[in-house]
Parts: sequence; C-alpha cells; structure tokens
Amino acid sequence: MKGEVKIAVKNRNVSFNFTLERNITILTGDSGTGKTKLINMIRDYSQFGKASGVTLKCEKPCLVLAGNNWELELKQTQESIVFVEESSSFLNLYEFAKAIQDSDNYYVLVTRESLSQIPYSIDSIYQINREKNPKKPSFEKIYKGVSKRDISDFPYDVVIVEDSQSGFQFFKKATENHPLECVTSGGKSRIIRFLNQYKNKRVLIIADAAALGPEIRDIVYYRAIAVNTIDFFFPESFEWLILRSAIFKNISSIQEILSNPIDHIDCQEYFSWERFFTSLLVSSTKNRPNLEYKANKSQLPKGYLSEANMQSILKAMSNK
Repeated sequence: MKGEVKIAVKNRNVSFNFTLERNITILTGDSGTGKTKLINMIRDYSQFGKASGVTLKCEKPCLVLAGNNWELELKQTQESIVFVEESSSFLNLYEFAKAIQDSDNYYVLVTRESLSQIPYSIDSIYQINREKNPKKPSFEKIYKGVSKRDISDFPYDVVIVEDSQSGFQFFKKATENHPLECVTSGGKSRIIRFLNQYKNKRVLIIADAAALGPEIRDIVYYRAIAVNTIDFFFPESFEWLILRSAIFKNISSIQEILSNPIDHIDCQEYFSWERFFTSLLVSSTKNRPNLEYKANKSQLPKGYLSEANMQSILKAMSNK
C-alpha cells in the first residue's frame, strides 16, 4: 500500500477526521482524550455496520486487531487500516513488530509507551486535542517543529551524531573548521548516555527522524530538564538530506518523489522511509564517480565531502 489515507468516523456524539501519512501512526496522549472512544467506534462499525450507529468513511477496510488469534487474523488481512489498542498484550512483542514489517497494511497503534522494537518516525506520533471542539477533535503531531532548520554556523561545543557511518563521516568533515567536538553516539538508544557526558556544554543532536520515534519522548524530556543548551537537527534521513541538495536539483524524477514521498513508498517493500531514501540514493548514483552511494553506508564517497557539496547538503534542510 502507498499514499495518504483519509478516515472519517462519527456517531451522534463525536466525529473524528484524520489522515494517515505513513504506514505506522502512533496515537498517544492522556486518558480521556478519545483514543479508546475511537477504537470502540471502529470496532463497532466493523462488527455491526450501520446498525452500530457509527458512520465510517475510508477507501480501505478498517479493523481492530485484538485477542489471542491476532497472528492468524493479521495473516489474513491485506491492504487495510489496522488499529491496535494499548491494552493489547501483543503490542510490545517482537513477533508483532516482525509481522507488521512484512505486511502491506497501515497501522494505528494506540499507546503511551515507546515501542522500541518498531522503527517509526517522530512525524508519526499524534495526540487527540478536544479542547477547541470536543465533538470534532483534531489530530496533532506532537513533535512538529522540534528540529532546527539551519545549523550551518554550528554554534555548539559538541555535536552528537546518532549515525556511526556515512552520516557521521559527513558531519565530522563539515565541522572540522569549527571549535567543537563531533562524536557519534553509535545508535539512537545511546544518545542520552552521551548527553550525560556533556551537561555543561552547548550540544547539537543529529539523528534520522524516520526511525527516532521510540526515543524522541525521552530525548525531548531530557532537554526540558537540562540546564545547558540542547538543539536538535532531525532530517528525515541522511540520504533524504543528500537527495534534497543541489547535487540532484536537476533530476526531475527525484524532485517529483521528494515533493510527495508517500505516493512512491510502498510500505510492504520499505517499512521505513529511511530504507526507501537509501535505496533511491543508491540507484540514483550508480556508476557516478565519487558519488556512488553504497547500501551498507560504511564509507561516504568523497564527492559529498567537497566544500560546495557539503554546503548544499547542509542547506537542504532549511529548504524543507
């Protein structure tokens, strides 16, 4: 499945209207905001149809996955919108995470916990806001705008790069003329451990937004209680940042994809957008001297480390 999916669910008391932009949507927030109400309405409609008093409009079938037979039910479900409530015992299981990565469904996972076994984007995390209109709640991205758009001056003492391969090689080179330390955390789960080493420093964290969802709450909380400056630079992925740069500005096929990625990303083939953009960069640079990008990301081609190309890559985020 690919593309946006619009869902409208209502009864005589409340109306939910929202759009799924990715294959994984995390619906979180405090009790009483309407998460359980939404799940119950979806379940009632799937079981009783119009007799439930619920109206549901969606171009794809919608269902609630629950119970001990979830694996069998999921194997029989294709091209559907699958809702999972937070009380489901399988939500945190490795088996569930593996199963959904091999399917062509979209998922709405209701949870207040971080699902560390599932790579999802910080842009996939929503909450329901009922304050403005309790009968027509809005769905809001929790971490919208959390990332800086311009880091070209690097006014920091330390830059922590989550990636330990090509991304770290790039930012290490890009910061070498600045009076700062550039280090890799060696993975997103180790970011806070590294932050603890620089409590009195101005810090910039660089990480791929596409898979940072499970860690973002703790990182944002850490920043909120820290006494030092901590900024975030969260591009979709390092490969996405390269593709948005001036290096590829004249390739119309790439620009078309970047203008609306979701119309091009098949969720069964590419569970995360990071995987898609890596594949796109690899295929787009094949046999291009000094720019040929490898899927293993172990060595960044030197063409990306020229002064002109480094600057164009750094500017790519500000053009988002």
